Amino acid sequence: MANVEIFQWGTQTMAWAGDKLIAACQIKGNARALFKAAIDAVPNGGSLNIGKGRYVFSAPYAFPLDPDGSNLFYCSIPIIDKGMHITGAGVGRTILQLAPGQRREGRHVALMLVRGKRGFDLGYSSFSIRGITFEGDRARQSAEAPYDGEALLLVGSQRSNGVFENLMFQNSHGAGMYLGNNGSGPGVNETVRNVVARNCAAEGIMLDTNRNSQVIDCQAWNCRIGLFLNGNDDWQKRGSDNVTATRIKTDSQITCWQVNDFALSEINMDCTGSPTSRGLVVRDGNGVVKNSILKTDQTKDDSRSGPGATYIYEAARLKVYNCKLEGHLGVHAIGESYVEVNNCQINAPGGCFCTKDPNPVSSTIIAQGCSCSGQKTALQFGSTFEER
Repeated sequence: MANVEIFQWGTQTMAWAGDKLIAACQIKGNARALFKAAIDAVPNGGSLNIGKGRYVFSAPYAFPLDPDGSNLFYCSIPIIDKGMHITGAGVGRTILQLAPGQRREGRHVALMLVRGKRGFDLGYSSFSIRGITFEGDRARQSAEAPYDGEALLLVGSQRSNGVFENLMFQNSHGAGMYLGNNGSGPGVNETVRNVVARNCAAEGIMLDTNRNSQVIDCQAWNCRIGLFLNGNDDWQKRGSDNVTATRIKTDSQITCWQVNDFALSEINMDCTGSPTSRGLVVRDGNGVVKNSILKTDQTKDDSRSGPGATYIYEAARLKVYNCKLEGHLGVHAIGESYVEVNNCQINAPGGCFCTKDPNPVSSTIIAQGCSCSGQKTALQFGSTFEER
């Protein structure tokens, strides 16, 4: 039995700890005070079970994310200085919903916020959440562009051993789930499994400065970016991040930004219906992509020399094995990037291997055992293409 149980009965939502009633409210009312009382009653390392039902929240709790007290966010469900384990009745059965009009210009909102209290405080050493749908009611929030960190689930602080499993994030004004850091250090040994994000104005699934972490069997649909693996400007001095993503399905762009030792496998990315997508985007850092399908629209060409199945730039180093690439461009490597492409099938009328860019390039593409349909190369002076 969980330390605290939340469930709906008759016209009431109730929170119980054993045989003690902690809080109650009307089902059609605002659940934020009840949830805060329930979470406060869970001991560190304890458990909370949330029963079937739709729970609607305002976002009254103000919380500065940055160590200097700036970057103010508002949240509905604060989980501060506490590791705990949260279980719902299942996706589509337990629904946590942001009330209309919570997110406005200059008022940045996260439905659930999990982190340490002060900027550099350590976060949890064990945390899990399973079996819940997060609903952002995006159509009834302010329509301004997403602010960095806005999400239905925002996690911060230096922390370890988080599990995010069997979750749905839909209709978010920002990201679906955002595992962040706010300058305090990485999240280590975190697992995101069987998570679906739909209709998110920013990232569907975001891992920001994570290490030894994995994303498995997840989906992202109609998001600005489906999956975003983010690093930091210190990537040249930082050691291995060791972040993996396996069996991902998305119709949205995937981005790996300044991450060291990332590995993507069994990715099915089809962005043909996304007019702004650049396919798989890799900036700086290094990683491997294998056994994947990377697809964007073949017919269009815009001012950014795209789109393509890939967009690899700055000092990125990437190895691509046994993949199918389709787009106006196939392997698009610019800046100082270096790409090895092995045993891939590429269909790209604008160039299976492309190094063209408005800026000077010194990029390198090494191809071995690849088949090409369309124009084979579109090369710019200063770059290197070698076929073995």
